[in-house]
Amino acid sequence: MSILASRNYDRNMLGVVLGQVVAVVNNGSIGGPTGVTGPAGPTGSSTGATGNTGPAGLTGPAGPLAGVTGPLGPQGPAGAAGATGATGATGQGATGPAGPVGATGATPGATGITGPTGTGVVGPTGAAGATGATGPTGPTGTVLTSFIPPTADPHVLHAVWNNSGVLTVSAG
Repeated sequence: MSILASRNYDRNMLGVVLGQVVAVVNNGSIGGPTGVTGPAGPTGSSTGATGNTGPAGLTGPAGPLAGVTGPLGPQGPAGAAGATGATGATGQGATGPAGPVGATGATPGATGITGPTGTGVVGPTGAAGATGATGPTGPTGTVLTSFIPPTADPHVLHAVWNNSGVLTVSAG
């Protein structure tokens, strides 16, 4: 199959060309011949691995205590609570008297007089100036685009999509 090669693909042909590239890649026709099959590996053992050891059993009851003359007696009563200590002396220093309250001003306050409004004359508007010449157009840059295929089938005929790492052409 011959795949169209161009530096400037028509947008309507881009999907078709990418579909052809995907078909060639998925067909496995890129690269050299398949190599010789290697020797088979060794056969595993016929018995499986030994299972885990089961849990340990319970510990039996303890025997009589050697060298102890008898069982322990009951716990004695709690002791009495101690007396609360004396409160310390209060420090010296008196608070001074409050100062006098100031006089209140008149309610409501007086409003000042508003000055007269001026009546100025507006002069005429001047004539508009001439429009200047248009400057030269700058150089046109190169537009670079990159194609990132969607990760789900878009259901559009010949649209390319990424199917788990394999470029795939949609059947529509």
